[in-house]
Amino acid sequence: MQAIRLFSPLLTLLIATGITLGGVKPVAAEQVYIGLRNGPSEAFPVIYEVTPYRRLEVVARRGSWVKASDGRNSGWLHVDDLHLLETFPRDELWKLVNDARPGKNRLEVTLSTASAYSLGWLFPVLGEYGSVRYTRAPEGDSAWSMLDAGVVTQFAEPADYITFSWNAFAGYAQSELGNTHWSDTAESVWVGGVGVESMWRVARYFDFGARGEIGATLDSEMTTHRSVSIVWRLRL
Repeated sequence: MQAIRLFSPLLTLLIATGITLGGVKPVAAEQVYIGLRNGPSEAFPVIYEVTPYRRLEVVARRGSWVKASDGRNSGWLHVDDLHLLETFPRDELWKLVNDARPGKNRLEVTLSTASAYSLGWLFPVLGEYGSVRYTRAPEGDSAWSMLDAGVVTQFAEPADYITFSWNAFAGYAQSELGNTHWSDTAESVWVGGVGVESMWRVARYFDFGARGEIGATLDSEMTTHRSVSIVWRLRL
């Protein structure tokens, strides 16, 4: 009788534990689905979903988007999401990713505190970037303009999406009648200058930043001008 009293609570505990465990349902792993869109943009709706183990073949490409098909259904997928497909060949994946990356040329538009705007082209040369710019500043009934060429050299990259560079340039400035921005006596003059810039990689094809520059006429007057510009760049 003593033994029954001792083991009764233990038996009750074991029965209660068994009932509790029996009532717990196993938690199934959440299934991951990859959405394929109706077109090469996030603006298009998802029309088809696949698991990471579905075998897909790339049948078309547009920019950084690829059209993938399993033989019956197809849809558009961004190349950055191809790694989610476990069965997709890794060599083909990296080729598509590299092909979708923007090239090393840049188109540039700037607005500066000198009440001027400029259009520019940056291109790789000898491990650096060469630049060609056309700048124009309307001032009432008159205006000045400048065509310059230079070099841009990166000196710091504190993060993958932020860079710091310095630039040097030389160009030919021309003033319309009555404009004395660069010279009080001449309508045209050679100009040289240096600057520093910070660029932020906003998206795959787009950079945004700011630049400070100082330029001086290469004549006896040595007229100097400082400016700060907002810079937009399109990565090509």
